[in-house]
Amino acid sequence: MINGDYLWRNGDLVRAVPIQRADLNQAISRVGFRPEHTPERGKGRWYTWRDVVAIAVAQDLRRIGLGPLMAFGLVQEHLSQFLRACTDQPGDCADVVWVIYQSDDHLEIKTPCEFMRHAEDVKHLTASSEGAHLVVNVGQIASRVFHDLQAVREGQARALSEELNLAEAEAMNQAVSSL
Repeated sequence: MINGDYLWRNGDLVRAVPIQRADLNQAISRVGFRPEHTPERGKGRWYTWRDVVAIAVAQDLRRIGLGPLMAFGLVQEHLSQFLRACTDQPGDCADVVWVIYQSDDHLEIKTPCEFMRHAEDVKHLTASSEGAHLVVNVGQIASRVFHDLQAVREGQARALSEELNLAEAEAMNQAVSSL
């Protein structure tokens, strides 16, 4: 069961990652990215922190030139599986690095990958005899996006509190005026 403290709506996610709603919807409907929860028909979608981290990593892969099919395909095939199997809390991603190995002379969705902690086998990441590979600092991305989501949530709470204070003050003014 997912803790409600780690669930976000579309609007929160698109502000924190950032990703356009249309790109996110297309990744889900056409590219094959599958968030942990499927909404009921006519209901809004909720995203877990694992979904948010996966989407943020896919966006970072897109920023370095991978197309949406490749970026979200790699994330769905490898990262989402890893996050669901090996992490329970956002802090579990700390220091996690995702190494994506290039197959021959090109990158494929089913390309070999591995996940490791920063301190594990750092020589392996810089070995010059191996083919090209991508190194994705999942821990850093997770920390950044989780911090941004918490800021969004805190901003919403402040705005709601201010709204309630204004409504309370208005009600008090009306009560005083009617005396």
